[in-house]
Amino acid sequence: MSKSLSKKTFKTMIPDWVSSLKITGDFRFRDQLQVRKVAGGSIYSHEYINRARIRARLNFEDQITDKIKVVVGLATDGGTSRSNNYTLGGSAYNYSTATGYGTGIENRDSFGKPAPVLNKAYAVYTPNSMITVMGGKLDNPIWEPGGSSFLWDPDITPEGGSIQVQKKLNDYITPWIQEDVFDLHNVYNATSLAVRTDPYMMLTQGGIKGNLTDKVFYKAGVSWYDVNNPDHFIFNETLNTNTQIIGPTGVPVYKYNYNNVIAEGAEFGMNDPFGELLPSPIYIPQIGLFGDYSQNQSSGDHDNKAWEAGAYVGNSALNGWGTWKLQSCFKVLERDSWLDILPDDDFYSGDTNTKGWRSQLDIGLAKNVWFTMAYFHDNVFRKIADIGVPSGNNPNGTSAVMSGSAPEDLFQMDLNFKF
Repeated sequence: MSKSLSKKTFKTMIPDWVSSLKITGDFRFRDQLQVRKVAGGSIYSHEYINRARIRARLNFEDQITDKIKVVVGLATDGGTSRSNNYTLGGSAYNYSTATGYGTGIENRDSFGKPAPVLNKAYAVYTPNSMITVMGGKLDNPIWEPGGSSFLWDPDITPEGGSIQVQKKLNDYITPWIQEDVFDLHNVYNATSLAVRTDPYMMLTQGGIKGNLTDKVFYKAGVSWYDVNNPDHFIFNETLNTNTQIIGPTGVPVYKYNYNNVIAEGAEFGMNDPFGELLPSPIYIPQIGLFGDYSQNQSSGDHDNKAWEAGAYVGNSALNGWGTWKLQSCFKVLERDSWLDILPDDDFYSGDTNTKGWRSQLDIGLAKNVWFTMAYFHDNVFRKIADIGVPSGNNPNGTSAVMSGSAPEDLFQMDLNFKF
């Protein structure tokens, strides 16, 4: 067989989907120090928890046709839906102590080998430039101003479907809207209820984006969340107010509904804001302001509000040495403003009834390599003792702060690689 013939035969043997396959991923090495001031009677002590953690993610994306692509991603197992962090050295987690119900201790041996998990798996259909349809285990399609993880932990990959529509009218206005449906939990039958329906979330989010001038850009949106059947939800967090005990295992359920949560958010930014006003060694590529406000209309006036305000300065993207970005925001999540299974788990361990600061500095070291320093200073929003804990409620590890607050400082240093 001739050389030219063998090459031609080899190429024709490769399916089209292989030649269009795109493989990407990232790796993060983190050192984290968590310091929480814990009340013990009238004496306060500090809990110091230092962890070294890694997170690895591998993604496969294939453009099957010009309108359809499939995305599949694997990641390290963080043990929860809100984390892909694997703690070096293993861990021992006592479920009965930490959650107040259930039994058993999970042990991970030193130098253990955790199994990877399916982090995402979904199909994308784009019939035209205006419409995008996705279904499966998704990269989170919900927009939050400033990328600040206001209501959602950044590691969550929701399960369900999303339809997104946008139409650019001109450089100044691009309307956009999306409809999402997420399955929250697969519920088993309980002896105390004849029929139980899986809880799910419906979301409508829409707004406008564009440029006000050659330098100034903006994006604003309104979101409406409708969580159906939350009283049927078997959950592992109990920071929201809950009520009666149901089922053979004695698990509490939510007291309030979350079927009418309305959130508004906006972001304004400016490229090259100072031009030649600053000395030549100093250059500010971009500045921006962002904010969010959310209210759970279905829980009356019972601790139902959430808000944040923040700013950033630096490069819009880290693409090598000399690029950087500094961001800081203040956030409040009242106790029943939002489902307690969804907030950023770095912000006071993902609890509601919290308030505090989050600041982060990213510094580019090389192409696809950057260093991150993050600092959280947060606390309970209202003392648990002031709120009152109803019978059957477990404060999920906050029993030490029943009579007072427990401020926390969280320091993170990350070395990030992307490929």
